[in-house]
Amino acid sequence: FYSDLETTVIPALGREFREALEDELKSRIDALSKEAPKPPERERHKIDFDCRRAIETLKKLYSETKNTTALIAFCEQYGANQRDCLDLATVFFGRKQFNRALDWAENGLKLKETQYSKEYDLKGLRRKILKSSGRGSDAVADAWAEFEKHPSIYSFESVLESATQRERADLKSRALAIFDRCELREAAVALHRLKELDRLASRLVSATNEALQSIFYGEAIPIAEALSKKYPKPAARLYIAQALEIVDEKRAKAYHHAHDYLQSAKTLLEQCGDAATWSALVEGIRREHRLKSSFMPGFEKIAAGNGAPREPTFRERIAKRLEPDSPSD
Repeated sequence: FYSDLETTVIPALGREFREALEDELKSRIDALSKEAPKPPERERHKIDFDCRRAIETLKKLYSETKNTTALIAFCEQYGANQRDCLDLATVFFGRKQFNRALDWAENGLKLKETQYSKEYDLKGLRRKILKSSGRGSDAVADAWAEFEKHPSIYSFESVLESATQRERADLKSRALAIFDRCELREAAVALHRLKELDRLASRLVSATNEALQSIFYGEAIPIAEALSKKYPKPAARLYIAQALEIVDEKRAKAYHHAHDYLQSAKTLLEQCGDAATWSALVEGIRREHRLKSSFMPGFEKIAAGNGAPREPTFRERIAKRLEPDSPSD
């Protein structure tokens, strides 16, 4: 439970305690760096770990106290990682030393780290530095290149953050053309967030069931809700796709969600007069999932027009347990 404890402790220390911690860490690093006479392999690993831990803690101390001179010297002696470069770039950015900040951000991006990577933070900080130093067009170009490589609403929001108000309309138009071509799971979320419901409905109409199922359910259901009034049939398809994914994967604990989605789909299909699609779906589910005893009774209740089965509320469960005739634990 003390992982990364220095992040919390160091800012709370006064000058006297920080100096004492610095002395202690330096002594520990010196002692651990000395070669022991033929240490056993298992102890050598522990010494290496303890030494690295002390080095990283001392780097954090210098970072928190904004002692860039000491931190740079320490990085030159023991090597720098992406977090060190991010810390230095952040401090120099706060001091409005944009050239030095940019140099350290670039240095960090040259390092490739698979564990504890700070690449995302370094890229975001680099754009802020470029924008603040009067190179806003470079910041937009950098963010746009990343967006074209990995199109999503999140990478496009980074573009908008770097752009001026005047540039945003043109950038949005160009981005929509890319979202029209990219995979549905990314395009659907983006078009929903950008309130491009007409465009979104058009993509959903021609989408395969597999593509609809690829949309994360936490995004798919709000999208279906947003489309339900103006575009009931695409919304129904989205509800059905999410319900069938649950059933196909036999996620029994989520069957009540599948029931709710199918009830919503039934209501929407009836509103747009597409009873044939619902009838075909009912027959298909009965044929493919008839043996799922924990799913089918609730589904048959929906098919019969009696609504989705409802889980009892917490209040109802408590009231039942308090009934005189209810069995006690």
